[in-house]
Amino acid sequence: MLGDLIGEFTGKNTVYRVLSDGKIETSGQGTGKILGIDAFMMFTAVRTMENGVFRGEENSLITTMDGSAVVMKGNAVSWPSGKGGTTRGASYQMTQSEKLMRLNKVIALHEYETDMNGDWKGKIWEWK
Repeated sequence: MLGDLIGEFTGKNTVYRVLSDGKIETSGQGTGKILGIDAFMMFTAVRTMENGVFRGEENSLITTMDGSAVVMKGNAVSWPSGKGGTTRGASYQMTQSEKLMRLNKVIALHEYETDMNGDWKGKIWEWK
């Protein structure tokens, strides 16, 4: 069940690579808020496409403007939509920041919409 909205970001995919094993790597960055704190996010995702659906892993780093950081490790599925793509996933988080410490006990659910230019908007909820 979706719980509290804990993050909201907008950004751009900056790198796309097709790897030698046929997997696709995407990296990007964005800005927004995590637990109400202004933050910067960067990520890399490696996915495999099968039957029109991408499945894979994501690694993200969120840094706040005051120097706190949280690492997110997750899995996601993505599929083409009429305007670009939709991604939904789940992650766990690791931080030593006192302000973000509650994230260590959260499974986060993500949803991102990406347009044909690689611009994206995403929300992160706590799974309750």
